[in-house]
Amino acid sequence: MNSRGIVFVLVLAALLPACGAERERERGAAGTKAATSTNGETHLSPDQVRASGLRSTEVVEGNVAPSIVVIGRIKARAGGEAEVFSPFPGRLVGEGLPKIGDSVTKGQRIAEVEQQFTAADTLQVTRTAIELQTSFIQAQQELELKRTELNRAQRLYDGGAIPQKQLQVAEFEVKQAEAKLEGAGRAKEQYEAAVSNANSEPRRAPIVAPISGTVIAAEATLGQQVDPSKNVLTIADLRTVWVEAAVHERDLPPIRAAREAEIEIPGSTGGLTGKLVTIGNLVDPQNRTVPAIFSVDNRDGTLRIEMFVEARIPTGPPSKILMIPVSAVLSEAGASFVYVESQPGVYARKVVELGDRKNDTIVVTSGLRKGEKVVTVGAGALRSKSLKSEIPAEEDEKGKKGEKD
Repeated sequence: MNSRGIVFVLVLAALLPACGAERERERGAAGTKAATSTNGETHLSPDQVRASGLRSTEVVEGNVAPSIVVIGRIKARAGGEAEVFSPFPGRLVGEGLPKIGDSVTKGQRIAEVEQQFTAADTLQVTRTAIELQTSFIQAQQELELKRTELNRAQRLYDGGAIPQKQLQVAEFEVKQAEAKLEGAGRAKEQYEAAVSNANSEPRRAPIVAPISGTVIAAEATLGQQVDPSKNVLTIADLRTVWVEAAVHERDLPPIRAAREAEIEIPGSTGGLTGKLVTIGNLVDPQNRTVPAIFSVDNRDGTLRIEMFVEARIPTGPPSKILMIPVSAVLSEAGASFVYVESQPGVYARKVVELGDRKNDTIVVTSGLRKGEKVVTVGAGALRSKSLKSEIPAEEDEKGKKGEKD
């Protein structure tokens, strides 16, 4: 063999390992890329599934009632909130005034008010006593009127002239009037007791909690001068609260049969059950809404006064509906879709139509069948792999070479 032949053999021997290594790299790159079949399914190897962390969940069927969702605000129930006033102008004294969030019991001494008795104070005491007596008499008269209206509503209901809801409204108004009378009588008694027990030099009287509950507002501190026209504390019984939901007038007919509502706090999971107390008869002229009031057990302290919540009020009987986790849903160009796992490692994209969302699940109105498995973890990664698999191998290699250049 001449020298030229020897050189050719040596060059060929050097190039063969390099070509083999290049083919191995190409096979390795192809192994990490998802494959797309002609029917649009994405195929992944078990290693690719594990690397992507894909998890699937079966489409389930649940009993869900059609509903409307309205904004509600947390309020203290009737008779469940009380403001604490000083019986006369003076300085707050005592060992320690309750703070916001503190619990107090009915009759608990929360502070004392101290002041020298003057002629001007005598006039103020008399004037305040007259005002409290007048308020008490007005509350009595209002209660008598509401009871008369209730008796009339009961007769009309027994005769079939009015619906039960109107009778319930009359009963609710009587309860409100009773609570108002109780508050007026309590204020009158406390004031009279404070005046009768006060000494002339100096005048000193206790301030006690009118109800048991939690302090939700504190307007004064020890050592501060207070006036009977401004409250010292506000106490609310938070064990049971009311949700005042603003229902649009057009939604009133479908919720007439509702007796409960699901109360949800935006941004949190789970919900509470509210029992219907009453639906108002007065439409707000500005936003055309009517208050629907629901009573909610709040012994765990989840709800706060004036907190905004969502009230899901049923508008019909429950029916069987397909539901999937919200994490399974992806969106593109205004359409929603999911990935269905037809068999291990094989995924197909399906367009779906969605209904109401409830916590972490959402209703599917079309596009899926019960028992199908949808990808709930790693759906976004699967979408990326699916898009990448649609790129021709030649273009992918050209792009990689361009990046290297």
